[in-house]
Amino acid sequence: MITTNDKQFNMFPSHVGLRKYILYYNIVFPENDTFMAQYTLMPNACGTLTLAFDGTAVIAELWGASLTPVLLGMEPNSYHVLLLIQLSPYGLYQITRQSQAEFADKRLSLADIDYELFYSLHQAFVMSKTATDLANVCEEVLYRRMEKHVISDALLLASTVISDSHGQVQVKEVARQSGYSERQLNRLFLAQIGMNIKDFARLTRFNYVLKHIQTSPCFFAALSQQAGYFDQAHFDKDFKAISGVSPQAYLKTMSDFYYDGTEIYDTISSKGD
Repeated sequence: MITTNDKQFNMFPSHVGLRKYILYYNIVFPENDTFMAQYTLMPNACGTLTLAFDGTAVIAELWGASLTPVLLGMEPNSYHVLLLIQLSPYGLYQITRQSQAEFADKRLSLADIDYELFYSLHQAFVMSKTATDLANVCEEVLYRRMEKHVISDALLLASTVISDSHGQVQVKEVARQSGYSERQLNRLFLAQIGMNIKDFARLTRFNYVLKHIQTSPCFFAALSQQAGYFDQAHFDKDFKAISGVSPQAYLKTMSDFYYDGTEIYDTISSKGD
């Protein structure tokens, strides 16, 4: 097992063939003060697979798609090694083939949900000697889960329409473009992502705001207009309803913990150029 590493945070992109389902791998070697008491995961409609070594045992969990903030605080500081496999909104369904409505907003034992996957990832975790080894072996394990495509084409199209519009699209327009009724789409989104289509669009817009609040922290009025809100008051109200804090409070106390993951691919692209 990995016990020491030169870098505290190790980010690895997924293979291009898996990128639709797996966003990135994050392998962290926490110290006592790495994560602060206010460390909070903001809702992003994505599932996560986590494995952590606390000095005695490996703890493996499945985190369903989040609709509400999750306060982790200093919990990660107690782990020697922490692996986070960040999935796309429908990545967890592709991997488990199980209804995501049962997993949403929950932290569950991976062994209880999918023992075969637990065993394979557990072996990868305890046998790998370096962070790179661990990411590569996990990739091999998960690649075998992708041989059969199980995500609905209608859901893929609908989620793409929502993502491309940054959540600023009417559900009826998504239904029109997908050729499915709103009721049919809601059933697909609940089963394969873990929330209805309206909530997915709302969180897509919220995460668009989070990403841009990092680069333009003072221009809330302009950002609210850019994100399609009626006015800044509506923007502030919706932001607080989802995150639990105002945009100003988020920027002051929580924005340091934001990580989008796309910078990995931006770096790869720039190197390719």
